[in-house]
Amino acid sequence: MWAPEEDYKQPLLNGNNSRVPTNGSGKYSGRHQPEHSSRKCNDILFAILFLGVIGGMIAISAIAYSKGDPSKLVPRTPFDSSNSSSETETEKYVISHLESLVAELRRDQDILIYSALLAIALGALWIQLLKSFTRFFIYFTLCIGVALVAALGIMFISLGRKESSESTQIVGYCLCACTLLLVILIVYLRKSIDLTCAMFTETCRGIQRSPSVFIVGALIVVFFLGFIAYWTSSFIYLFSIPGSTVNPFNDHSSHSGSTTSSEDLQSRFNTKIRNLMYFMIFAFLWASSFISAVFQHCVAGVVSNWYFSRDPTGKSAVGQENAFNSLGRAFTTSIGSLAFGSLIIGFIEFMQFMLQVCKNSNATNKLVVMVVSCLQCILGCIESIVRWINKFGYIYVAMHGHSFCTSTRECFDLISRNMFNAVIMDFIGGLVLLLGKIFGAAASALFTTGILYGMGKQLNPITIALSAIFAFCIFNLFTHIVGIGTDTIFVCYLEDLETNKDGNLYISPDLHELLQSKCEELNEKNKSSNV
Repeated sequence: MWAPEEDYKQPLLNGNNSRVPTNGSGKYSGRHQPEHSSRKCNDILFAILFLGVIGGMIAISAIAYSKGDPSKLVPRTPFDSSNSSSETETEKYVISHLESLVAELRRDQDILIYSALLAIALGALWIQLLKSFTRFFIYFTLCIGVALVAALGIMFISLGRKESSESTQIVGYCLCACTLLLVILIVYLRKSIDLTCAMFTETCRGIQRSPSVFIVGALIVVFFLGFIAYWTSSFIYLFSIPGSTVNPFNDHSSHSGSTTSSEDLQSRFNTKIRNLMYFMIFAFLWASSFISAVFQHCVAGVVSNWYFSRDPTGKSAVGQENAFNSLGRAFTTSIGSLAFGSLIIGFIEFMQFMLQVCKNSNATNKLVVMVVSCLQCILGCIESIVRWINKFGYIYVAMHGHSFCTSTRECFDLISRNMFNAVIMDFIGGLVLLLGKIFGAAASALFTTGILYGMGKQLNPITIALSAIFAFCIFNLFTHIVGIGTDTIFVCYLEDLETNKDGNLYISPDLHELLQSKCEELNEKNKSSNV
């Protein structure tokens, strides 16, 4: 719950640990917030390039659909009566098994729908519980992690002693040492853990004020699934474009003098046309990264707009259109910046793909395989770093509408002075969100199993597995929104602290006090180290 208005009338500490003046009425003056009306399109060249790549992909898809024939991908083999009976029996068994599975899924379709609705309700409840019991969730996750590592270490030690294996015992002792190290880290990072708790609480407040963000997020996910289906079908049709036809049994036919019908002919596919698949793969990687960037932009826009729209009582005037406005800015003023950032990720992923192709084609050359593997490792590290930087760049683009380079530089400069807290929050927050996804999947599977058992129906593992998968995907949407929202809150607070030093801070008092206590602790450590 929000703190009462009296709490917001108390003087807050600014970044210099001094008191912030009021205007006499209990409210603060001179507050700065990002403006949305003065935005302009940036990185237009990359927007045009992105639209051109999408247009090229559509043109290639049109050629593929008009000339491709996926039926020719199935090879035609000569009839062999010796194994025809066994193949027929196998085919009948597979078909009957699939038919029974489909029938069972149709029988349980209502249960699957109910389990999906339950997952949505549990997701909303999980957000509320995370806001109210954030500290418990985080410490519970860390305790489970420590307990699992300790149990694994004890298991390895016992197995090593039982089998008289020194190496197994050494692994167990190392895991026990890691357990002790984790306990020390948790004790040492308790202030950072409290910071993560406060950030999660603030994020859940903002998300609950704008529930339309879940609708927009679901629309983006559905659009992405449709894009995958479209691209996959286009890829298959492109792969099946024939060039000419040849007889696969030409040598045998020429010697025997027999003739073959057109059904015995197998297509020779057009390899020049198939080279366009590399372009399709690059377009897919870029478009996928762009859709992810749009998702992050929408969530960051919603949370930052809520953060900077609150009055001193903590109330906000943002409505349900908040998420849709952020989505509109993603496809208008910010499209070039998002295309630029996603292009970097898409290019790195495409280079990873080309290295894998090179590695597969030179599998017998150990030197080439070793060099390519090293390059893949380096590119993987670069990709992880770029993704982490891009995430904050997208947040700043959503907040201010600057170009991608400007947003990334300014945001990185902003968080560089709090890099340790940002990394620790990502680590701890990731564990909590992962626990949420596992909890949702397990609860849905348990619900489905209970319903099937209570109704006296046969327990169908496919139905139970699908309900768990659906719940995991739904919770993944919730946790992804919370994760991006937490990073956005962190960036908003840093900017709030720097731009509103002489005015009213937008941050909630409880979170601000916790952050300031962390800042004072760091200042004392710096002074003691200087002495």
